[in-house]
Amino acid sequence: MTDFVITEKVNAGGDSVECQNTLSETDEGFCAASASVADEAVDQQCNWTCDKDQLKAVLLWSDQDLTVETNAIDATGGNTINLKAGIPYIWYTDSYHVLLLTENVAVLYLTNASGATASFKAKRLEDSSP
Repeated sequence: MTDFVITEKVNAGGDSVECQNTLSETDEGFCAASASVADEAVDQQCNWTCDKDQLKAVLLWSDQDLTVETNAIDATGGNTINLKAGIPYIWYTDSYHVLLLTENVAVLYLTNASGATASFKAKRLEDSSP
């Protein structure tokens, strides 16, 4: 069993609000990938997949600004997501955030023009029931 735990916390004006969501699924529903993306790398392939209709949670993160294209080097039949350094894209069922993946994902292509090597992570949890 794999747990995908998402914690959101805000401290403002001396007030703190925190919520935690835990989504669980069999290990077959979990997929993770990571990559080191050299500066000036264009369309570096990263093997990571998802079925958007089965998604329960997704995380895309990089420690440098990074362009992520899904399914093709020009995002044909997929999406383009511009990650900001250190700011994760997080989506999970029942969140207020929009799912940016509008098509199933067969592969990711990563482009780095940040000036430094990027460390990239992608994780997803899907409903693995038949």
